[in-house]
Amino acid sequence: MGPYRMSAALPRPLRSRALVRLAALLAVAGLAGAACAPATNPPDVPLQQGGAIQVSVVDSLYDAGRSASVRLDQSGAPAVSYLLYQPVLTKGQIPPAVKPGDPQPPAVILATLAKGIWTRTSVTPQKTNPAEGDAPEIANANGQAVAGVTTSLAIDAQGKHHVAWATPKGLFYSTDAGGSFGAPDRVAGSPSFTGSVAVAADGTVWISFYSTGALKVAHGRAGAWTVDTVQPNSGPAAAPATVTAIAVGGNGDPVVAFGDHGTTGVARRAGGKWTIEKVPGAGGYGASLALDKSANPDVAYYDAAGGVHLAQSKAGAWKVDDLGSSPGKGGTSDPRWSTGLALDDKGVHYVTWADTAAGRIVAAADRNGTFGVRPVQGSQGGTNPSIAVSADGQKQAVAWFDSVNANLEVATSSEGSLALAFPLPTLQQPTGSPQPTSSGGPPACQPSGTTLKVTAKNTAFDTNCLAAPAEKAFTVDFDNQDAGTPHNFEIYTDSSTTKRLGGATSAGDFITGPATTSYKVDALPAGTYYFQCDIHPTQMFGTFVVAKG
Repeated sequence: MGPYRMSAALPRPLRSRALVRLAALLAVAGLAGAACAPATNPPDVPLQQGGAIQVSVVDSLYDAGRSASVRLDQSGAPAVSYLLYQPVLTKGQIPPAVKPGDPQPPAVILATLAKGIWTRTSVTPQKTNPAEGDAPEIANANGQAVAGVTTSLAIDAQGKHHVAWATPKGLFYSTDAGGSFGAPDRVAGSPSFTGSVAVAADGTVWISFYSTGALKVAHGRAGAWTVDTVQPNSGPAAAPATVTAIAVGGNGDPVVAFGDHGTTGVARRAGGKWTIEKVPGAGGYGASLALDKSANPDVAYYDAAGGVHLAQSKAGAWKVDDLGSSPGKGGTSDPRWSTGLALDDKGVHYVTWADTAAGRIVAAADRNGTFGVRPVQGSQGGTNPSIAVSADGQKQAVAWFDSVNANLEVATSSEGSLALAFPLPTLQQPTGSPQPTSSGGPPACQPSGTTLKVTAKNTAFDTNCLAAPAEKAFTVDFDNQDAGTPHNFEIYTDSSTTKRLGGATSAGDFITGPATTSYKVDALPAGTYYFQCDIHPTQMFGTFVVAKG
């Protein structure tokens, strides 16, 4: 049977499990272990905050959103390709019910946004009896996620979608240029990894990937492919976050960025021949690529120690900027790493990456000649982000996988003001002594012992102020009364949540209600700090006072 298209979703009330992120965003696979099925299905219609900034849980019923690849069409509307799997259930959990007409896992999915409604279409075939996805190349026998599967999306000048997915069973491609997605092409039969797709103005499709220990590039059109071996012994594709990224210049020649044994390589094709150069310094992981108006390549990437870099090629030389750091485990790369890179017509760079040490997405832009870097508020648990920006820079989209809830999340803006140029809210900043209230009086709460209690109910804390004595270790007893909903409790220096002081260890450290836990926190100096639930940071937060008793 052919692919299914899900009917457009209508607005409905926000339920307790809904994890829509209402955030101030920046201007603008082996992933974390497969999460269980959510108890209820979040709204499909984006909720809005701050004018045109919208953050949506686009897909959530199953294990949805791994390897998200986002692009904008000519109108600036976003489209995302991603993977849909059966969840791994724990004892006592009930599998999600099959909804007639919905795409079923396992599948490669395309989600598109029009008039505020997300529509999901299966790129891969679907069966009807029983209703299930027909994409055995991406999943195990139970329809669940396997390592080494990625998707990539390109949109051509006619607004048609081109999707490539690389799997241990080969490289596949499909397009809706004929009106709908048909039977996919098997571009390469050998195990293939980290495919990336681009389309030239003449309609030629280019796909970069690793296979048989080499960097390869396939080119052609549906049903007719030529595969070039660009560099033997590259990769290795088996190392986490070793990926390829491809773009096509105005002259129709492709450029590929790729990881090569701890370095970042750039391959260019001209006159039918490939040349390769190396970006100076360590790198090679989570690479993304954008071309400027002169087809000069810019590349964002990690190094093995977790440093995030942007390399720009100008006049035959490379300029490398250090943007941030996301240390891996034991100095090795992390499968949750990926960068996203886009350029607008003014030459402004938009970069996103996963800060796996802090457990969230980060974004940056150099609108004023220097990079402003900020965390994406509300992206706790986010991994493997992708970014797209319109030519005029006014419309942007960031997509990522919420590894805590196994959801696909997409942030969009239509006013060119995503949080790169958007100040994060500041409730309180840490100081040497507790801050007075706005009336000049004492802080809103004072310590009364070393055992603190806080309750979560109806996706809210029962207090917005907690206090502990200075220079004494203390305990926070946490009671999550929301059945089926995950919450946690973390203390930070301030609302930027860049430095953790105590409580849960990350967004992945949570309890699903009804349940209780206790957090042991080391002694803190006197000051005014910040606390939040990492799963619902825009709904559950408050001031944390540490005062001399």
